Amino acid sequence: MEFTNFQRVRKLGGDLLRRPSNLPRYLAHNVLNRRSPIELGLPWFSYGAIDFLTGYLKREMRVFEFGSGGSTVFFARQCRRVESVEDDPVWAARVRERTAQLGLANAYIVDRPFDFSDPVGFERSLYLREVESAAYDVIVVDGADVDYTIRPRCFRAAENQINAGGIIIVDDSWRYTQLREANRSHRLEVFETVGPARYGVTSTDIYFY
Repeated sequence: MEFTNFQRVRKLGGDLLRRPSNLPRYLAHNVLNRRSPIELGLPWFSYGAIDFLTGYLKREMRVFEFGSGGSTVFFARQCRRVESVEDDPVWAARVRERTAQLGLANAYIVDRPFDFSDPVGFERSLYLREVESAAYDVIVVDGADVDYTIRPRCFRAAENQINAGGIIIVDDSWRYTQLREANRSHRLEVFETVGPARYGVTSTDIYFY
């Protein structure tokens, strides 16, 4: 379901009542000791999606991310290789520093600056074309969403690069519900719960190929 930021916060109480096991980590991650996703080593996804991925990911998998962060740490700990494209060199440097501190030598972050406030020519950008480097088992569509046309375009590019049996993850999917109606996946799961470093309910969609 598509909903506003205000509605996401309003749904918080109901979600925690339905899923009380999320309450301790929600308090730990969002209220008592707020830390950035990089420090937590967690994706900025819904807890439902994080729990699913924790059981789904395998060491031999190769991952690509549109946008780096705590998810880079999370995937590097569980998969063979993580490649991220980042438009913000300062943020990329923070993620590189954190993965280096943790000894995660299988995380590779590429700087591809792009002005998302003026997305003319995005289809030809090095940011978008970075995903064309290989085929992947997991592709994450995240990163900047100043312009809400960007992630759908990243999703279309991701569909051309996903391996059979792979998954595409769309974060903040409540903004991109149109993708649920037009995609090449054979199955979709919507994980709508609270998550780390967020005050309200969010949704993360996972498409299976």
